[in-house]
Amino acid sequence: MEHSEKKIHLIGNAHIDVLWLWDWNEGIQEIRSTFASALDRISENEQFIFTSACAYYYQVVERVDPSLFKRIQKAVADGRWHVTGGWWLQPDCNAPSGESFIRQGLYGQHYFLEKFGKIATSGYNVDSFGHNGNLPQLLKKMGLDHYVFMRPGKSEKNLPSSAFEWEGIDGSSVITFRIPPNYNNSSDWGELLADKISMIKKYIEKETHPLMAFYGVGNHGGGPTKENLKTLDKYCEQDSSIMYSDVAKYFEDLSHYSPLDIVKGDLQFHAIGCYSAYSEIKQLNNKAEHALMSTEKILSVLNEREWKWGEITRAWKHVLVNQFHDALGGCSISHAYEKVKYCYGTALEITSDLTTFALQSLVARVKTFTTGSTLIVFNPHPWRVNQSIELNVVCKQIIDLNDNLIDFEIIPSDSIGNSFTHHTRVVVTLPPLGYTSYHIIDSVTRLESESLRRLQYARTLENSLESENLKVTIDQERGVISSIKNLKTNKEYLGKEGIVPVLISDNSDTWSHALHAYNGLVVPMKLNSFTLVSDGKISSEYELVYTSINSRVILRLILHKKLDVIDFRIRVQFNEEHKLLAFRCSIPDSDNIQFKTEIPNGAMLREPNGDEYPIQRWVHLGDSNGKGLCMINNGVYSGTALKNVMQLTLLRSPIYAHHEPAYPRSDIVPQYMEYGEPHFSLRLLLTDSYEDHPSIARKALEFNQSPIVQVESMHDGVEPLEHSFGSLRGDSSIILSTIKKAEKKEGMIIRLYESDGKKAKGIFSLASPSVSYELVFDSFEIKTLYVDTTGKVSETNFLEEILND
Repeated sequence: MEHSEKKIHLIGNAHIDVLWLWDWNEGIQEIRSTFASALDRISENEQFIFTSACAYYYQVVERVDPSLFKRIQKAVADGRWHVTGGWWLQPDCNAPSGESFIRQGLYGQHYFLEKFGKIATSGYNVDSFGHNGNLPQLLKKMGLDHYVFMRPGKSEKNLPSSAFEWEGIDGSSVITFRIPPNYNNSSDWGELLADKISMIKKYIEKETHPLMAFYGVGNHGGGPTKENLKTLDKYCEQDSSIMYSDVAKYFEDLSHYSPLDIVKGDLQFHAIGCYSAYSEIKQLNNKAEHALMSTEKILSVLNEREWKWGEITRAWKHVLVNQFHDALGGCSISHAYEKVKYCYGTALEITSDLTTFALQSLVARVKTFTTGSTLIVFNPHPWRVNQSIELNVVCKQIIDLNDNLIDFEIIPSDSIGNSFTHHTRVVVTLPPLGYTSYHIIDSVTRLESESLRRLQYARTLENSLESENLKVTIDQERGVISSIKNLKTNKEYLGKEGIVPVLISDNSDTWSHALHAYNGLVVPMKLNSFTLVSDGKISSEYELVYTSINSRVILRLILHKKLDVIDFRIRVQFNEEHKLLAFRCSIPDSDNIQFKTEIPNGAMLREPNGDEYPIQRWVHLGDSNGKGLCMINNGVYSGTALKNVMQLTLLRSPIYAHHEPAYPRSDIVPQYMEYGEPHFSLRLLLTDSYEDHPSIARKALEFNQSPIVQVESMHDGVEPLEHSFGSLRGDSSIILSTIKKAEKKEGMIIRLYESDGKKAKGIFSLASPSVSYELVFDSFEIKTLYVDTTGKVSETNFLEEILND
């Protein structure tokens, strides 16, 4: 087409950060005032169209100013106000779980349908700091065929054009547009807005398709101004190729042009610092997501009452609001996080309350053993699980349902006193999506004084831990865990750098603008001491204490002898400025090293070139045969690999909300992030070949959604000592994400996905209602099943009832 035919679609918008350099209360006021201002512009200018996303913002206005909301509904019906995005809020697009992204669309699209009579057709995350490679599938299955973003910008990622076809890891694709050069004006532009339009007119000469030009004041709300519209009216009068428009009109226009270039994978990098800034918030996010998914599964199979699902939805919406990119990204001012912590706390309290009372109700109906105590352990996963658990009692004997004596050991607790000073550690075998029981003989709350002394004062000069299969060695001189060897095959899993925590100088701002990697000076930490904490048939536990001038890392190294896994429980006493703490591990040198990271409901191979990547629950570094190390975490979202060395970035200590090129005043002490005592939990899996890889996602899920433990006194009951409510058989790469109540129908929703990038088959079963459904997955495919009250199964999309039955 000729240049004269290519349109510039003017998109009037207002990017509103609900919190950032201000708190939530101020953000709410900005939503109201911005929406009122947009309605004023609509009444003043017959051509102007306002575009806005985020169902949460509309709900806020509906709640606090119903008359204003009714005016918005009329403007939408008249075609003057365009509802887009389809999500509850514009979140960070790397850190949330796949299920969180689905809930963004589920709750957002349902709200838009209910209040405006239609759903959005375009995804819209204009300020998020990068976009994971599974978003095309997530968008497509919630009715969003198009996507609009801005970051990474032109200087951060080279793309063939502003509009392209974005293909995700499963092969799904959406038509995508990157905003040139930005989404806002930053001020009440007149002449400067004219310069922006002139710039976009030059851009369009190099493009083969139309463009969008965004205008309107942000990030603190505001929207298009009278001066904006005065300037744009003149352009529209003088040039017929420039027109007031909305996102849907643009993509309709774009559909008439020749096929677009295809871009595969994720859209990175922008603000790598936001993968690791504010570790507490990131861990709370991970904890709340998994608590919600676990609670939903438990409530579903126990057929809990209807009202409880309203509480679950309320908890989810708290988490979704907290996933706003400036909140979860860790780049807001410090006091803005008070509200964020309240919201995560509310979600965790709701899930804790519902889970506790649901399971207490269940175990109260179990017919327990008639002597001693009954240990009842619930598994929230639909596959059999072997897991180490800790009990707040000291046992003399533990017997399973087949009358076998079970090995266990006594370990110190966090308490220092006469009662409850020790726990019992035992490995349990659990049925799929259900519970089993163990008979505890003579449980007590404390040990005799002689036994207590033996445990409290146990010391060793040995520098190794051993199980039947593994030997772990600590190099005292170098201060590293230097070797993990398979005693039967003589395979060595660690490279010469071993495993060690390190401090790295980091002078970047909160976002780490313009960086792809952290290449600062490595500041060695000294291994100050290592001590045997406990040793038994179940595990060996050591405490390693690393020190720097200002900080300490207290590392508990636990070798689970019956599971052949190693846990690292890390307590950090941190008092650093402009440094990051990383946990490093290395594998033996190899010619073809592969680095793989989990992303939402999937995984991606990464270049082991030192770049910092957004990660989820696991990372794997291995050779061409799949032999290597897999590190699982409970809320670390940043990692990298350089050749044969892999590291997780646990935390960073920039100044709160520091944005280059500005710098703090030299006469005032700024507030640095991460002062205090953060905690981390990691688990190391050893893989010998690619055959071990399909189960990694399951192991990561087991680590983050652990069994629920209850010790019961003697009582009668009608329920058996063991029961399975459902199961998932077949390929181990199939993951159950959630079971939940359907939103608008009777029945339940079951969501599963393939996690290893290959075709897979399985059978999912439930006891009540009776279900046995065969599953066939393509690579990284997500499936959503609707099960009615009779057990009939139908495949559906993420929006559940917005379907053709």
